[in-house]
Amino acid sequence: MNELPDYQQAQLLLEKNEIFVTPSEAHGVISGLLACGLSIEAKEYLGLLSDVFNDGQAFSHDLKEFFAIIYKQVVESFNNEEFQFDLFLPSDDETLVDQANGLVSWVAGFMLGFGLKQKDYGKLSADVKEVISDFSEITRLDTMFDETEEDSQALHEVIEYVRVSALLCFAELGQEQASKSTKKTLH
Repeated sequence: MNELPDYQQAQLLLEKNEIFVTPSEAHGVISGLLACGLSIEAKEYLGLLSDVFNDGQAFSHDLKEFFAIIYKQVVESFNNEEFQFDLFLPSDDETLVDQANGLVSWVAGFMLGFGLKQKDYGKLSADVKEVISDFSEITRLDTMFDETEEDSQALHEVIEYVRVSALLCFAELGQEQASKSTKKTLH
């Protein structure tokens, strides 16, 4: 399984290239695109990311590589039978506030990516609609956590809910799209 780059190095790379999003948000956007059914083989994601993060301007070579690593890791994680998908968030060594802000950024990114490709919310299952509603609430989460075991546990429960919910969206919408594109190539 592809490993994600170090979070701090990823943040520095984005800043160096004047891309003012967090690594969490970038990972969330890519995850949202894939969870809503963007064809797994598509190179379209770079164009979408460029439109969203860089006013349509092409990314530098190192950013293209960075986004390709994330894209490949998310694809592999979503397709992993052992549900190994993880959110790209600041490490546990960071403060709970930083981790919570990373979570909010990831969820906002997921909602953005999901919304870029998913146009027919009426056809979504009740479960996916509930996830989208819950994610909308999470983007308004108060991130002022105290450095207590209780707050740490609460944050990690929300992170786990988001992780499982993203997998649910992919299981319902992403895999369906992946099997459709496989059928197209067989004919």
